[in-house]
Amino acid sequence: MLPHTSRRSVAVLSSGIAAALALAGCGAGGSASAGAGGAALSETQRAAVKAAEAEFAAYIKPRAADPVPALPAAPPTGKTLTIIGCPIPVCAKVTGGATRAARKLGWKVTSLQNDNTPQSFLTLLNQVVQNPPDMLAYIGLVRNSSVTAQLSKLHSDGTKIVEIAPIGDKPAPAGPVDATVIAELHKRQSGRLMGDAVVADAKGPADTVFVWDPSFAVGWGPIKDGYSKIVKAAGGSVGILEVSNHNIGKTIPSQIVSYLQAHPSVKYVALAVGDYAAGLAAAKQAAGLQQKVRITSRAANATNLQDIKDGTEWTSIGEENAASGYRAVDQLVRLEMGIPLGSRIEAVGWHQIFTQGNVTQTATAPEPPDYAAVYEHAWHVG
Repeated sequence: MLPHTSRRSVAVLSSGIAAALALAGCGAGGSASAGAGGAALSETQRAAVKAAEAEFAAYIKPRAADPVPALPAAPPTGKTLTIIGCPIPVCAKVTGGATRAARKLGWKVTSLQNDNTPQSFLTLLNQVVQNPPDMLAYIGLVRNSSVTAQLSKLHSDGTKIVEIAPIGDKPAPAGPVDATVIAELHKRQSGRLMGDAVVADAKGPADTVFVWDPSFAVGWGPIKDGYSKIVKAAGGSVGILEVSNHNIGKTIPSQIVSYLQAHPSVKYVALAVGDYAAGLAAAKQAAGLQQKVRITSRAANATNLQDIKDGTEWTSIGEENAASGYRAVDQLVRLEMGIPLGSRIEAVGWHQIFTQGNVTQTATAPEPPDYAAVYEHAWHVG
């Protein structure tokens, strides 16, 4: 999801079912089973398929918002929060959530946006250092080791710091960054769930491609790794298509179509972020690929949900978007009040797999149900 963080009901072609049933009765003692493509599966692959099917079944069900421990008292008001975001649509959802949460607490918010380049991020961070806020939440475009001086200066000035979608960095006990949101555990889970969707659908090996911007490899690596591990465990393959986030809604659809035309065995496309799907349905339709290839994605947006409902996109992983902004503010609140974060220093966060059978609205990006009320109740505001 962010620069640096699906499933339909399982169905296969009748010929694939017949092949699978035939092979299931063959082999030593009839113990072999087969995937949709008819290839016999090993014991390890069968176990991988079974695990994927179980997780798929669990995550297509409605999932409640994570519980939020109540604060001992209402947070202090009048604090200053600076947010550094990015221009990718999903970034705006996250930083927008943080802004709303902070204002609910009576904090003054300054929102800054880089232009998706490391230099613009550095410029903004240097600007923040000149006028340290009480709190900082930022989406980084460089490793923290590259901005140690700036972060350390803010930390020494008393600024509480939360990083959103960190680029491979974890908070260190004595480090300047206090906590993370949409971090490694969260992103790895979203990749796993895309892989689960593919394996549960294919019932075994599948030729797939993972689409991402390699300039975000350090931050998005857990997404790719989580997806690849699930698909390969069932005997499948994962090709890689490199694109640029600058081309969202522009050339990415044609790049995906060109890849699929050059690799006709690929039947599943996994998008590192749901924003990549902009314009893809029309491009697939024009190329005659609509019924031949299935698209799964993560960090689902409203358009992804509409495409799933219309049948032009297969599945997408709903994640905390604006709710991640609330989570970041919750971390900052607890840091400001001297409350230990414990496991809340990094959390997997809410996920749900959306399919044509469980999409109930297409007006907004999916979020944990009533998440704002859950946080505000824990904060004693509302």
